[in-house]
Amino acid sequence: MIVTVSSVRGSPGVTSWCLLLAAAWPEELGRERVVLEADVDGGVLGARYGIGVEPGAVSLIASLRHAGNEVAVGEHGREAAPGLWLVPGPESGEQAGSVWSGTAAQVAAQLARDDRVWLLDCGRLSPSKPTIQLAEWSNLALVVCRAGPEDLVQVPRRVAAIQQHAAMVGVLVIGKPPYDKHELADFFGTAPVWSVAASDDLARMAGHALAPGKARRSWLWRSAVEIAAEVASLAVMSEPLAAISKGSDVERRFA
Repeated sequence: MIVTVSSVRGSPGVTSWCLLLAAAWPEELGRERVVLEADVDGGVLGARYGIGVEPGAVSLIASLRHAGNEVAVGEHGREAAPGLWLVPGPESGEQAGSVWSGTAAQVAAQLARDDRVWLLDCGRLSPSKPTIQLAEWSNLALVVCRAGPEDLVQVPRRVAAIQQHAAMVGVLVIGKPPYDKHELADFFGTAPVWSVAASDDLARMAGHALAPGKARRSWLWRSAVEIAAEVASLAVMSEPLAAISKGSDVERRFA
């Protein structure tokens, strides 16, 4: 299963929410979760949490290109908590863009067949970037935005663009929006919409939430558990567009 997480503008907390969703993911819908940094503008996971970037996304992608369908997460990621792996991407936008260019579709297809839940931090995802092919293999594409009018107004066009590639698109609004969820869903052009209070300390709280402790008694953790449960339930029922298209091609060939 794949869930892509991305933003439209600014830094609303895509990486932090990838971590929170992975940590709070309901076990009955995925015991092993992997956060894979796939931001072609350069990643922050390695530097922010002091885990480095090697091995990481670069070595994972290289191994998938040469090793067929086997996904050896333990060789390329850090186990942040039991069953939760972090695979950091390169910090350089040039290297990140080069790594994903021409490989995204193949990598995504292999991850989609894996038994784990993959949460892909795609940064500012758009149809002009090679990582849009990750959305094609995703069960759900989540767009994260802030609640300011200047941010909300950018979302409908991006949602419409991603809907051309993803089976299901949802929006997570950070902060207190001026409209209720039904109004936002109409405005965004997509039904699954969540909102959560903003936090000035989101990155630190997300890092602490990876392991059981005081952080898992916070309002942020309670919100993450609720949102993760709903995202997981929707993702389980959704089939990636690329898989549907591939199945249709097979049917046409044997018709």
